[in-house]
Amino acid sequence: MTFRSPMILLGAGGLAWLLGQALLPDMGLQTPQRYDAVVAARGLEAWSAGLLVVAGCLLVLGALALSRALVDVRGRGSTLIRIGAPMLALGGVWLVAGRAAFNMLFLRVTDDDVPRDVAVRVLDDGGGAEFIPLLLTLPCLLIGPLLLALGLRRAGLGSLLPLVLWVVGIGVFLTTEFTVKAGEIAGILSAAAALAVIGWSASRRATSSDGGVAVRVQAMRDSQVTSDR
Repeated sequence: MTFRSPMILLGAGGLAWLLGQALLPDMGLQTPQRYDAVVAARGLEAWSAGLLVVAGCLLVLGALALSRALVDVRGRGSTLIRIGAPMLALGGVWLVAGRAAFNMLFLRVTDDDVPRDVAVRVLDDGGGAEFIPLLLTLPCLLIGPLLLALGLRRAGLGSLLPLVLWVVGIGVFLTTEFTVKAGEIAGILSAAAALAVIGWSASRRATSSDGGVAVRVQAMRDSQVTSDR
């Protein structure tokens, strides 16, 4: 189970991200449109926020598990892997503290006690200079899996598939976000598949490495028994 952790955690994280995005109401580009969309589907907004929190936490844990699984990788690709893993973890922080928090803010200001004009003004003014440190984690989410895919490829532990899936998925998502719901879902589906493949590559490497260690340990024990005789 330990060596399958990257595959399980990153795969589950990608799935939770996909479901969270799929449940998010079709919000549009303008704040009044987004306000009205959330008012009409507050339940979906709440579920989306919860799933994105789960997704972010799973990505953080998956990145930590991946780092542990690939800790002994040396040479080609190792530097990219060691940079990409913490960047992916920071990307998980963005899903929780950035994307999910954005949903939660909408839930708070669309309460019946908050006038619509006040809510729209709060949403328009929500991103100040104090938000910049958190905003820096967003590029980590976009770049981290890219570096991991490249690192695994260079280390001979993976193919170009996760790289292609991630670039296509994020590209489609960014060009269709808030405008074409089907495009959003298709983009995150491709990105989630990339995360699963990255996790599978790391888990396969860890399992193979563990098997090699077990063989060496058994050989040493057999040698010791022979010498004792």
